[in-house]
Amino acid sequence: MKGLNQLGAVETIFEEECEFSSTPSSPSPSFSSSRACLHSRVKAWSMRIGRETDILIRVQSICFHLHKDRVASQSSYLKRHLTETSDLTLSPPLNITAETFAAVAEFCYSGRVQMTPGNVAVVRTAAELLGMTAEGGLSHVAEALFRDVVGANGECATTVLRSCLPLLPEAETTASLVSRCIETLVYVHGVTRLKDVMEMQPRDFITVAESMGRRLENHDVLYKIVDTYLKEKKIEKVKEEERSGICNSIECSKLSRETLIECVRNPRMALRLVVQAVVVEHLNTRHSMALASAKRQKQRQRQRQGRRSMTLGDFLQRDAVLSETTKLRTAMDGTNGRIGRLEEEVRCMKRVLREFDEDERNALRSASFHFVDVEKGGGVKKGERWSTSWSRIEFDGGMGRSSFSVDAPKMSETFRQRLVSGFKNAFRLPNSAFNKTCSE
Repeated sequence: MKGLNQLGAVETIFEEECEFSSTPSSPSPSFSSSRACLHSRVKAWSMRIGRETDILIRVQSICFHLHKDRVASQSSYLKRHLTETSDLTLSPPLNITAETFAAVAEFCYSGRVQMTPGNVAVVRTAAELLGMTAEGGLSHVAEALFRDVVGANGECATTVLRSCLPLLPEAETTASLVSRCIETLVYVHGVTRLKDVMEMQPRDFITVAESMGRRLENHDVLYKIVDTYLKEKKIEKVKEEERSGICNSIECSKLSRETLIECVRNPRMALRLVVQAVVVEHLNTRHSMALASAKRQKQRQRQRQGRRSMTLGDFLQRDAVLSETTKLRTAMDGTNGRIGRLEEEVRCMKRVLREFDEDERNALRSASFHFVDVEKGGGVKKGERWSTSWSRIEFDGGMGRSSFSVDAPKMSETFRQRLVSGFKNAFRLPNSAFNKTCSE
């Protein structure tokens, strides 16, 4: 959560001093009001029980002098941490602001809290983090108001959504607040009113998308939100692992047939999701064809049992089944075509990699053969490359020394071609005779 601005030199809920200070700044009017209200609540409770405050809770630069029995009875987190100490500091990763804690403390004393569309998400999240989830606790009170506010109209839902975004990821992981606001806005206005969502960082959007995926039975809306987000963010600016994480929130088995087809054709979707969509579409098509075939079989049986008794409805039903079968076959052919194209792309990639590896090996083999120019004399010397216009290879075949000259080939010829040309020149064989000799 985003905290308040750094508050002034030591603020406290009473007149007592606090040990730490901060950069001077003025508290917000709403915080001053809630703090004054809490001050009177705490004093009234002290007079009622005849005992002063016995614990100190520090939040940011504010000191709250409170009664242990009041806060521990409402918060399991505070009860656990105040067992062995009376001086507790709420600090990250428990990100709760001083203003929010003032509202929480007021609820501990009065059972009521001032909430508006602007702070209901903050209070709801804080109540969850502090373990105020008992029946009738702050979590239940804030949840009821959250549902009322978000469900009231789109403007209220937008206000709550904006207040939720700085609370991520806590607001989503604790109570799914952001995703619920988005669902309301999509229901009222469609995806076009989600400008604030499109400005999320990818890591926050992944958290929200995963939460929506767990909540929704149909993922068509989630697919549209994801597609819009990737489009608005410019896909090239989203890292591949982030794009995969976003797309993984979509379950293809929960997409309609029309959305599946769109997903397969959408270049913004991650490859893994596209492949899953192709497989699911293929399985759905096969299942539909099996059902259509079963319907045809039943129809034929009824026709055989009494052709004369067929009504107009029977004829219309038969035509509808035939039409549906034709559509399914067309869809299946299209799916097979897309699978074939994907397989061809994979084969092309493998072939390119294979050719690249062969070129690398040939280059290494060519670099390992070295020759010496006969004009310079001598045999083959290690480390010298064949770089002259013609060269000679000498060998002893047991009946005297033989040699043959090889004209330096062009750079475009392979080593095998150069070697074959040299042997043909050495033995003075025509092409046909040489080929026959090699085959033997």
